[in-house]
Amino acid sequence: MSAVTGIYMEAGYFASGMPEDEKLDHLVRAVALRGNVKAVAIRTTATCQKAMELHGTSRAATAALGRFITGSLLIAESMKNDTDTQTTIIKSDGPMKGMTCVCDSKGNARAYPTEASVETTYIKPGKINVGAAVGKNGSLTVIRDVGLKEPYSGSVELISGEIAEDFTYYLASSEQTPSIVALGVQIKDDKVVNAGGMMIQMMPGYTDEDLDYVEKRANGGFPEITYLMEEGFSPAKILDLFMGDPGIEYLNGYPVQFSCPCSKERMSSGLATLGRSELYRMVKENKDIETVCHFCGSKYVFTPSEIDKLFIQKMENG
Repeated sequence: MSAVTGIYMEAGYFASGMPEDEKLDHLVRAVALRGNVKAVAIRTTATCQKAMELHGTSRAATAALGRFITGSLLIAESMKNDTDTQTTIIKSDGPMKGMTCVCDSKGNARAYPTEASVETTYIKPGKINVGAAVGKNGSLTVIRDVGLKEPYSGSVELISGEIAEDFTYYLASSEQTPSIVALGVQIKDDKVVNAGGMMIQMMPGYTDEDLDYVEKRANGGFPEITYLMEEGFSPAKILDLFMGDPGIEYLNGYPVQFSCPCSKERMSSGLATLGRSELYRMVKENKDIETVCHFCGSKYVFTPSEIDKLFIQKMENG
């Protein structure tokens, strides 16, 4: 049994040991170059497809949102506690205007674009101009709530709007971690057929030779992620190919998915945060109030009696 196949079987990805199970969305981690490099790769095909279906995104918006979700899941892999969350936000001057993604430590992500239907242009045949849809002027913000007194927040300016370069810049500038991020979303016949990414990070104690080796691998014509996936490469095999290190050691991995935990109770909590004057206005209107989740589009209806109860609770609590 190869080391690549072994990591999937040990992590429970292969219930039957059959390679077909590699096609499920999942993230895999490894260390290489004597432990001086952390390598992470991910498949997000079904995750991005679900995002497209939920939000009705155009091709350009699908590619941008898919890259954004994938990159967010990659940088969220360091979270450990069950209650940890990470929110990534892009605000930009392009037609999409921005995107928001929330990840937890269990591989769940939910996301939405500010504008879902934007014009799709191409850099070359088959390669969508994501930067034109996102815009080059704006910011990428990462907020992590990992149980400390205050959430950690870091923000950088966008440098390209192509997403991967922006995450790379964020990691180098805000977290002082030399990194390489590669992302890709392949769309055919208005369906996401391949989506995934890779993140290579230098670990404490790395040498100049280690960094030079990784940079040469990245700049030496390494194939695009979606091309490798189309050729049948799993995330673990992509890491194996990129690192070219016989001593690579695969660590634990986990499934990833688009999952929204919204509920009527959560929506009720959101309504309860409104000001007393706004709730009073709703009470006086005596109509059903429909709320919609930005992340998944689920709708929840509150009756006049339910709104009245929220208003009374607001008054009692001051």
